[in-house]
Amino acid sequence: MRSLRDIFQFRRQRVILALMLESLHLSIWFDFGSPISRSLMLVHLGLFLIWQPVWRSDQKLALRNGMVFVLLTLGFVIWMNWYLLFFWLILLTGFCGGRTSIHRQERYINILVLIFLMSELLMTCTVSLFDIDLSASVSEAFKFLLPFLPLAIVLLPMPVRRRSLHTVDLIQATTTALLITVLVIGSLLNMYRSGTEYLVALIQTLIAIGTLLFVISWLLSPHAGFSGLSQLWMRSILNIGTPLEKWLEQIANLFEQQSAPEEFLSAAMEELSTLPWITGAVWKTTKSEGRYGEITKHETELISGNIVTCIYSHAPVGGALFLHCKLLVQIIDNFYETKLRERKLTQQTHLQAIHETGARVTHDIKNLLQALHAITSISNQDAEKESGSASQKLIEKQLPHLTQRLQSALDKLQAPETTLPHDVQANDWWNDLQNRSNLSDIEFQSDTQDNPLIPAELFDTVTENLLENIRSKRQLNPEISVTVSLYCADDSVVLTVCDNGEAIPYEIEKSLLKDPVKSDNGLGIGLFQVSKQADSNGYLLSILKNQSGRVCFALKKVPQDKDSESASSG
Repeated sequence: MRSLRDIFQFRRQRVILALMLESLHLSIWFDFGSPISRSLMLVHLGLFLIWQPVWRSDQKLALRNGMVFVLLTLGFVIWMNWYLLFFWLILLTGFCGGRTSIHRQERYINILVLIFLMSELLMTCTVSLFDIDLSASVSEAFKFLLPFLPLAIVLLPMPVRRRSLHTVDLIQATTTALLITVLVIGSLLNMYRSGTEYLVALIQTLIAIGTLLFVISWLLSPHAGFSGLSQLWMRSILNIGTPLEKWLEQIANLFEQQSAPEEFLSAAMEELSTLPWITGAVWKTTKSEGRYGEITKHETELISGNIVTCIYSHAPVGGALFLHCKLLVQIIDNFYETKLRERKLTQQTHLQAIHETGARVTHDIKNLLQALHAITSISNQDAEKESGSASQKLIEKQLPHLTQRLQSALDKLQAPETTLPHDVQANDWWNDLQNRSNLSDIEFQSDTQDNPLIPAELFDTVTENLLENIRSKRQLNPEISVTVSLYCADDSVVLTVCDNGEAIPYEIEKSLLKDPVKSDNGLGIGLFQVSKQADSNGYLLSILKNQSGRVCFALKKVPQDKDSESASSG
């Protein structure tokens, strides 16, 4: 009993298909249009809903879709006639012809179903619809022989592999329905034009369409000395709008010429906008955005990996052109992703070299720190004396701070994972900065309504790097003045360092704080490391203003969301 149940489960789809075809046959051949015929048609449509390959059997049917199907079914049964049956058979033939088959047995089943539906369409529906005289013997033969085809479907052996694919290829289904329609129309035209019998005209049309399909199949298949129309068709799709090989060469050249990912993306989008069928392009990534060309009402949005692109054209983009456009944007995105990885790898290599250098200088810092400890102790003893020059007083201010900074740097180099951040009051750090400043002509401005805790090491590193850069600029222009400002109020901390020197060049500004930059007096990584340190401490280092006579950097505390604060406190 269990084996019979398993067999029924395996053949369930075939049994439903056979019952669906049998009910359709009985509804057509036995008093078409009578109440019994309409009842059988209702059974046929219900079995079709169970068998149909569009919705999966485990998929829940939406109420709206179910109501639409019920209304269409009732309307079809109530107003059932040969015209509605003709269009239903065309649609059902398209469904069966568009089914994707994996096993050979499934292909045999599709062939039997197509033979059955074509016979019903050609020998019953078309004959009755156009009032064609057909021999009674032929009509009786189809009436009694067609029901055996669904039985053959059930009795066919099951495939060894039980896995099957129940999907419908839309293009294949449409092609099948159109071919059947052409067959019907061609047979009727041939019959009325030549005056021959319907069966003779039908056979002649079948031979003509079969010959045409054979020729098309032969042309699509590659042969010796001929690549086939399929390859020509694929090449034409790839080259819609522009030769693909030439465009790929241009993008590859841009990839070699541009070093930064943003620069390459901008140049690639500019190259994309020069295509004759594109009027403009707008793109956006997580780090940049841009626009080229003219914006029109015909917009095509494409999302590919890191890039969101909007293509504007003179006319709406069709199917083949849309696929071609999507391919071009994906190529640009792949090159852009490669550029991002290349920059990341360059940064890692640069940082590795710096870390190796830091390991070598750790011992030297330790020796310098020992010497500074000795100098500091001597300076503290001499400070008890009343006399002392300005340089002596500056040394007395700087040596303790330098000793503390070197000790902190040595601790980090020796055990970076155990070093904890040191926070101080903002007013204390501000007073200490003014006392130990060794750069002349500095104007200090402060507005500290509150006195919050700030990371002293971060603020020291930022000010020292920025003041050191200003000291280098003063070698070319000694008249440069400096303004250092601190603002603290309502959980907002802002430190600004400004000078009235020349503006930072654009080539350096676009990479400053984001990547290491070329430097003649260092590794060019100071501000890059400071920016990363600020980010790890919840601060943001940015260029506030960059113009000749006013160059400002700002260190701001990044406000935290209330949800994240409550989560962290919890």
